Amino acid sequence: MRGRDTAEIRPHGAAWRVRPPYFVGRDGLMRKVLATALLFFVVFFVGSSVCFAKEAEVTEVEPEVVTGSRIYSDLYEVPAPTYVITAEEIRQSGATDLGALLESRIPGIYMKKKSGVAQQSQIWFRGFTNQVLVLSNGIPLYSSSIGVDFGAVDFRSFALEDIERIEIVKGGASAIYGSYAAGGVINIITKKPEKPGGRVVAGTGPSGWRWYYITGNTGDDELKAGIWYERVEEGRKRLFYYLSPSNRYDSLGYKGDAYGLSLGGKNWYFLASWGDYRYQYEGVYPTFNDEKKEYDRYSFRYDWNNWYLLAGYDYQRYDILQNTNNFFEDRAYTAEVGGKRSFGETLLAWGLLYRLEDTEFRDEGAGNPVVSKDRYNLAPFLEASFPFGDWVANLGLRYEIWRQESNDHDEPIPKISLQRQFADGNMIYISASRVFAMPSFYMLFADYDMGWGWKTVGNPDLKPEKGWSYELGLKGFSSEEPWQIGVFFTVLDEKIKYDDRFPDPSTYINVAQFRSYGIEASKKWNLGKNWSLGLNGTWQMPEEKAAATSDWARSTALPEWEIGGSFEYRNYPWTALLIHNWSGNQGNRDSNHFSQVDFALSWESEEDTVRLSVINIFGKDNIFEAGFNSYYYGP
Repeated sequence: MRGRDTAEIRPHGAAWRVRPPYFVGRDGLMRKVLATALLFFVVFFVGSSVCFAKEAEVTEVEPEVVTGSRIYSDLYEVPAPTYVITAEEIRQSGATDLGALLESRIPGIYMKKKSGVAQQSQIWFRGFTNQVLVLSNGIPLYSSSIGVDFGAVDFRSFALEDIERIEIVKGGASAIYGSYAAGGVINIITKKPEKPGGRVVAGTGPSGWRWYYITGNTGDDELKAGIWYERVEEGRKRLFYYLSPSNRYDSLGYKGDAYGLSLGGKNWYFLASWGDYRYQYEGVYPTFNDEKKEYDRYSFRYDWNNWYLLAGYDYQRYDILQNTNNFFEDRAYTAEVGGKRSFGETLLAWGLLYRLEDTEFRDEGAGNPVVSKDRYNLAPFLEASFPFGDWVANLGLRYEIWRQESNDHDEPIPKISLQRQFADGNMIYISASRVFAMPSFYMLFADYDMGWGWKTVGNPDLKPEKGWSYELGLKGFSSEEPWQIGVFFTVLDEKIKYDDRFPDPSTYINVAQFRSYGIEASKKWNLGKNWSLGLNGTWQMPEEKAAATSDWARSTALPEWEIGGSFEYRNYPWTALLIHNWSGNQGNRDSNHFSQVDFALSWESEEDTVRLSVINIFGKDNIFEAGFNSYYYGP
């Protein structure tokens, strides 16, 4: 069980020392940056010279959009299951980890707790993990050196106090965002510079957990600037069981530092965060482990007339320090330019994305070589929305172009949806979307010899995962009492899996077929002036075939059932929140159920906030069995 107390004050002034951001370059980096800049100018001048017919009235439209669409400016209008978590909801939840927050607040999201040996906070939904695209301020984040069923982003690397809101869109989004968005999109939107002032937050809890966050802002309407720093420490705690409780892994310590910078003007912003965290743990083999992760994230956006320019850089490095020269390093450079206009009742959005992915890694063992690869992605896209009787039709088309050392891939990705809004504001929608996900560099080029006959090699002939995603749902329009319910079905023809061929070298292969289907629902009620109740539930069944003639078999150890509820009381200056989540039929056994209850209580004034939170009040252990292993997944 974990509890924590936090205190928050706003000092009149303070000084901070912030480590400057750094770039780790390689030969050819300047060439790649210049190529990206050249693309900006080519797209801008070509796009600015396009002439449109004048049969219909042309209206300029502000380019700022929400996640899941290039057209709509309200998340409710997007014809898909959509959810949002605000900064206020994050504060009131008492959460200490972004992955756990998503799991407790969004139906159908399941987090493999930070109790694996990598202590990585990663989430699943609808049977997908590395096919869920994570954005930071619209910039794709993706670790190109990951294997199968590992999250591409570690959610521990996000400072909760720096998040303005989180937008989640479920279902196939490849026609909007391209590769990796087969299961959906999570857009983490960080804070822009705020009004002048500062804030200090501190927290403490069991297992040596300590947390500090300091931020300061300055500026005026023309230019604003902000900086922040976060420190997280954690002591000894249990990780997971291997084979039996007697062979368990324990974390010996965790320390993380994160830094941030934000700049903003009337039509632009620049956001940066960078940091590192290091942890040690002991287990069966090897008995002592020492690992470190580093990251840099930069995003820039500029809006003019009905156009926008978005650029970003993402760097991730993972060092396994107990092994000599065992590391995984990924960089990605992203540039996107686009715009939107209305032609009468028709809305049109268009754009072009360029992305360069660069990786370098070396697996455990002195004899393993350093693998160094890069590839680029070019993708023009178009989205249109127009009335169709009482309905609105939405059409999307994206053309994915991938160039790499193994097989190149070109893929058109269409999407069509119909939606109808009723007089009371409620909406029904139905959609069909092509989905697409490229294999990672590691899946293509791994060269890992662990010894004792254990060897993994990449498969350069891997095909992208392709398929279709279908949605049918209802949404209730109410900012006070939102609700939605929907069914989904997704099928992939070339799902990538790890093929264990011991004593021969293991590799990655495309299985015959994968499918995931289920139902999701959520509803909030206001019970008088001060009370509110929220309920949500999910039933899901991801399955796969190893061969065309095989029977369908359950694909992952995700819970088949997830049911959650929240009960909230607000009466200034007090806020109390009780959250309960239950998951059933985890793994392959009906008896694998888990229930967790969290509580948060806060008092706040104009200047100060004091918060007490208790995670897992009843001290339940999330342990389930899969194969011959018993896993402890926290909390």
